[in-house]
Amino acid sequence: MSAMMVKEFELLEQFRDLSLVCELSPQSVKLCMLKINSEFLNSIKEAQKVDVKFVDLLVASNQTEDGDFKVDDEGVLRYRGRICIPDNHELNTEALCFQLFDDAMDRMKKTKSYKFKEVDLVSLRELALKVKNQTGFRLRYGGLLTILRTNVEEKLVHTLVQFYDPSFRCFTFPDFQLVPTLEAYSYLLDSPIAEKTPFTGPGTSLTPLVIAKDLYLKTSDVSNHLTTKSHIRGFTSKYLLEQANLKTTCQDALEAILALLIYGLILFPNLDNFVDMNAIEIFHSRNPVPTLLADTYHAIHDRTLKGRGYILCCVPLLYRWFISHLPSSFHDNSEDWSYSQRMMALSPNEVVWITPAAQVKEIITGCGNFLNVPLLGTRGGINYNPELAMRQFGFPMKTKPINLATSPEFFYYSNAPTGQREAFIGAWSKVRRKSVKHLGVRSGIAHEAYTQWVINRAEEIGMPYPAMRHVAASAPSIPLPLPPTTQEMYQEHLAMESREKQMWKARYNEAENLIMTLDGKDEQKTHENLILKKELVKVRRELEEKDELLMRDSKRARGRRNFYARYCGSDSES
Repeated sequence: MSAMMVKEFELLEQFRDLSLVCELSPQSVKLCMLKINSEFLNSIKEAQKVDVKFVDLLVASNQTEDGDFKVDDEGVLRYRGRICIPDNHELNTEALCFQLFDDAMDRMKKTKSYKFKEVDLVSLRELALKVKNQTGFRLRYGGLLTILRTNVEEKLVHTLVQFYDPSFRCFTFPDFQLVPTLEAYSYLLDSPIAEKTPFTGPGTSLTPLVIAKDLYLKTSDVSNHLTTKSHIRGFTSKYLLEQANLKTTCQDALEAILALLIYGLILFPNLDNFVDMNAIEIFHSRNPVPTLLADTYHAIHDRTLKGRGYILCCVPLLYRWFISHLPSSFHDNSEDWSYSQRMMALSPNEVVWITPAAQVKEIITGCGNFLNVPLLGTRGGINYNPELAMRQFGFPMKTKPINLATSPEFFYYSNAPTGQREAFIGAWSKVRRKSVKHLGVRSGIAHEAYTQWVINRAEEIGMPYPAMRHVAASAPSIPLPLPPTTQEMYQEHLAMESREKQMWKARYNEAENLIMTLDGKDEQKTHENLILKKELVKVRRELEEKDELLMRDSKRARGRRNFYARYCGSDSES
């Protein structure tokens, strides 16, 4: 018997005198409290009378009829109709149990039923064993093998998706939020975000010649085996697996085909056992991260609105992102709780906020005229708010983000508003990046104003499961990043650090060359200015000499006039 059931039975015994109503329907069971007649209410009332803060509120509520705090007919202080419980551990514990019992069945109707694509991982993993140089494979294709080897706990992902907040494009828990980011996906996939426009949606098809070069195959083979399934062009996974397993297939072709299979079946799943043209084009671009994040948000958002169905996105990547923020105690589960209970019990000071993925130099915060980041996936477009993820990069969350955008940028390509897709594409030509140097000191704390906003938001949208703890707008300490626990994780981390080092070294060399070029131009300008200055000095001297000559001439002329006036003028008078 679980600890939760024990609490509920204890509660039934304690509140046996409560009036209850039970409503049964084919879809749910609803158990509600109608009236509290137990000593619990009297305990709260007596505790309110001896609490200084509550005494002040009781006095204030009696003096005015307007306000959120009011005393009911039984003398209990309420806030907007809800009972105010003093800061008393025993009362808080009883109230929590009461809330669990009251809400358990009612909350279940808010959970939604989702499904995830089943992929034949056995065939892909067997093919991966034929990769002779896995380090070289990683350098060429990123961390695809890590994604392939990830064993996903679907129940955990199914539970996580229940917390999705469609307005703010994040996962909202009772008093904190988590946001999948471009930078986190880039780290987990070991694939940098290329400085070019990512996948812009279906509409352009690669030629068989280009595809053949990517896969190290003959153009004729590609042309003959490109097929159409449900009006979508692509390859069957059967053909690709057969081609990769041929004895005559070279190692480069085997690795390329394996990478494409992972792209089409795991990263960008669509039709069963089929690698569509979208996946082929993204594979060719070598810039999958923006599209992966777009599909994650788009699929979850769409299914949240519909309330059921298949979530078509890279589930292993979403899973790896989420567990990177979970403490070890979450997995230990010594109390044998379900995933929903563990998530509802998870507190902000237990979350691993600063993961290795947060060690970036720049953060993409917006694109073009959008306040946030517009993303184009394989099925449509959606935006996401990096402002909500600043805590995951180690920076404090002080209050509700100022630039938080909740505009409904969500569409399918089939019914996109006129110009919307083009606006998304154009925005990626003007990507706004913030250097972490300009974001202040890393602390990762959340101020009370922000936490209270999250608590209010969680209350507004409603949590999908019963509460497991008391929430408060406090600022907990932040756990340190978890170190790699296996040799594979260590190698991944080391490879990522090496790639990041090379990237920043290349940028440094580029900047240094630019500085040298500018310095050369500055020296040339300085030389030109020096010559010009000398010419100006020469001209100034010539002008001064001319002025001096003019002064002399004017003095001579004045002397002549005076002489003429003195002598010639007197002669004329006589």
